Amino acid sequence: MGTITNMNHIEKKSFKLAEYTLDCGVTIPVELGYETYGTLNEDKSNVILVSHYFSASSHAAGRYTPEDALPGYWDAIIGPEKAVDTNRYFVISTDNLANVQSNHPSIITTGPRSINPTTGKRWGLDFPQYTFRDQAGIQKKFLNEQLGIDHLYAVMGASAGGFISLEWAVSYPDSITKLIGVITNPQNPVLTSFSVLQHAMRAIALDSKWQDGQYEDDCRPDDGLRLAVQMMNVGAFTADFYEQTYPRNTADDVPYTQINAKASYENILADAINLNIPLIDPSHWYYTCKATMIHDIARGYGSLEQALDRITADTLMISSVTDYLQPTRYNVNMVDYMKSQGKNVELYTIDSNKGHMAGVLDGHLFADKLKAFLQ
Repeated sequence: MGTITNMNHIEKKSFKLAEYTLDCGVTIPVELGYETYGTLNEDKSNVILVSHYFSASSHAAGRYTPEDALPGYWDAIIGPEKAVDTNRYFVISTDNLANVQSNHPSIITTGPRSINPTTGKRWGLDFPQYTFRDQAGIQKKFLNEQLGIDHLYAVMGASAGGFISLEWAVSYPDSITKLIGVITNPQNPVLTSFSVLQHAMRAIALDSKWQDGQYEDDCRPDDGLRLAVQMMNVGAFTADFYEQTYPRNTADDVPYTQINAKASYENILADAINLNIPLIDPSHWYYTCKATMIHDIARGYGSLEQALDRITADTLMISSVTDYLQPTRYNVNMVDYMKSQGKNVELYTIDSNKGHMAGVLDGHLFADKLKAFLQ
């Protein structure tokens, strides 16, 4: 079924669910984008589902055209003869609900800027609260009903994508063989919720153009959004990375004489953020922050331990020891408990000055481990 993927001509597809009932009890229509790499074998036993991190998309590997400046974010580990070998596995990657880059032409998502079919107007803040458990449920419904795939060889994801993968392992333990969580945890740390998520939501909401999410495209709360994006960016890397990537200019006298003058490193970061602001929607960022804050696989199961008891998949957790957003210590706690229950689970750590984003940008540090685990 299917043909060998040309990784220089990746095709973006989409699927629709006429209705899906979210965790909160509200039923909505859903349309999301997805990409596939590799070939589905005859008995459909070689499927690996990849879920993406907070600000990414289903574009996990390859290029849409050979001229694309950059490939998908995990191109270092997904492709022919790579760790996730597309000569062997059929890889499916989907966009998330409320994808933050909803203005990007290659992203297909459903969120607060979508049209509410009941009113004919944008949902705005009437869009229901969703969870990453919902995202897993949507993926399962799509795979089962539209692709005829009932079992996954593996689920994997980085950061928020790992949240979704963990939800798969807890909610649908009989549907997967292997679980790979990269720079992720079973519960979002409270400190992360405060430091880069709650504050980001407030920064957006305090922008006078927010208008309770009912802003027009030509009058968006972009000042608040810029600050929200900066908060996430700063949390995602290490102090050493920032010193190297955003150097100070000690010869610059202007910031020492003018209160509103920006230091050199402020300008460099601001310029980098401004490049992507037109692609990002403030209300989608707002909703994704909340979904990230409330991620907790224990919900509905009594305790974290009871949720972890449900996992039957062989499990590999990959953590960056310099990760500020998803600290390794919570992986240690998870893995230690699962081992005490006799489960096949392992923690593999990496060390990088890229902090949290090492799980995305430094795939070479864990590619061999990942390849061996999948085999």
